[in-house]
Order: sequence, then C-alpha cells, then structure tokens
Amino acid sequence: MKLLTPLLLLSSTALIGCEPSCAKTCKTLLACEGVETEVTEEEECEASCLTQEEVYEDIGEDSDEREAFKELKKCIQSSECDAIAAGECYDEELYIW
Repeated sequence: MKLLTPLLLLSSTALIGCEPSCAKTCKTLLACEGVETEVTEEEECEASCLTQEEVYEDIGEDSDEREAFKELKKCIQSSECDAIAAGECYDEELYIW
C-alpha cells in the first residue's frame, strides 16, 4: 500500500496540468450543428488547432495566450452546444474555427 500512495499522487498531479486535446475539442465543436464555423472536417479543425497551439508553445508555456487557449478548449469541451453557438467560449483573439 505504501508504494501505491506515491504513484497515486504522481498520477493525480500529472492530470492537473493536462491540456485538452485538439482532437477532442474539434470533435465536440463539429458535433454541434448550431455552431457556425468555416471548418467542416475534423482533420482541418485539428490541424488549425495544432498550428495555433504550436504558436503559443513558441511564445512560452506560461504565456497568457497559451493559458487562454487552454481555457478555450476546456470551455468548448465542457459546454453544451447551445451555449457554444451563443458564443459562450468565443474569444476573438483566439478563436481558430
């Protein structure tokens, strides 16, 4: 049991810093029929998302833009389609779709 405790702490710590994936974010976004977007294919959406993610990685892991982008993806993944369509997660400076 003593061996499991550090492993559980380590795995839970790793989950705290996890960033939502572009693939899951795009799948969620494109599943919402009421969301207006120029991107219609998951591959195109994911490529656009990954490109923006790389730009923010180049700026720095702790940049405001990087954090805002993480929050945007979290918002899309945790919101209902109606809320996304109404603009709940929209950020003019970050919105990639």
